[in-house]
Amino acid sequence: MDLNRKNKKTLHSLLFLVLVMVLFAVALIPLYDILCEITGINGKIKKTSTDLNYVVDTRREIAFEFIASAASGTHLDVKADEYEIKVHPGGVINIGYTVTNKTSKRMLTRANPSITPGPSVRYVKNTECFCFENQVFEGGETKHLEVQLVVDSALPERYKRIAFGLTFFDITNK
Repeated sequence: MDLNRKNKKTLHSLLFLVLVMVLFAVALIPLYDILCEITGINGKIKKTSTDLNYVVDTRREIAFEFIASAASGTHLDVKADEYEIKVHPGGVINIGYTVTNKTSKRMLTRANPSITPGPSVRYVKNTECFCFENQVFEGGETKHLEVQLVVDSALPERYKRIAFGLTFFDITNK
């Protein structure tokens, strides 16, 4: 009898431990997002209101690079219209991307934006981007897509070069 009670107690303890592990795994997703936002790790960028009134700092320039790629297995040809431009903090940046579906099949895609170096993400505001919505590409279709960014004039002077990256993912079967 005593052995059965010990076995039940052990089983209940193990089931409770499994429940705690599952809850912890579920909680990791929002915790990771919060950590990234606080520390600037991963350079996650989010949509910002277009009501930004920054003063343009014409006394300095920043080199802004535009990097585009397609994740492994995503058969897209992605190119920024310009690889690098010089901008004044506080100014509006408009950049276009040309994206071509290299397959004959319809593809649903999602582009994830990021900023490097990570801590500069709090100074780069993404006011308009096709990356906020899924994009549909018919087989062989080419689209010209636009992004609008604003660099806060409060950007510390140590930042001389910032990269805006977009990675496309095929989410057709997700």
